Amino acid sequence: MDLSQIRKKIKDLNLERFKLEMEMINSLSRKNMLSGSVVEKYIMCGKKGCKCKRGELHGPFYYLSYKESNKTKMIFLKAGISKRAKILNGSYRQWRKNRAQIGKINMQILSLLDEIEKINTVSLSGIKEDG
Repeated sequence: MDLSQIRKKIKDLNLERFKLEMEMINSLSRKNMLSGSVVEKYIMCGKKGCKCKRGELHGPFYYLSYKESNKTKMIFLKAGISKRAKILNGSYRQWRKNRAQIGKINMQILSLLDEIEKINTVSLSGIKEDG
């Protein structure tokens, strides 16, 4: 890739990053978020003759799965809050997705800047005498 192509690529990446940042600032930062993951589970009750013994499990039941002190914990979500929890968790997931994408873009830009540095760096023997 030549210098002009590298500059154009950096410009394009900056625009992509800017759009993600504006989405985060203008939209996502105005929303409440719930960290972790909302998990859907089906369970077997264990009662004799219950339909779940035949494979028709009870549920869905919703839980919030999150990490605390490097351990995964799960909290049962009552039916009345599970819908709202899913919406709040969706905002959190979009926030984290955008944040990760910005990190990737930054790494690409730094790599391209390294290429520019290599292209433009000369050795001492390549310098002509003043005069």
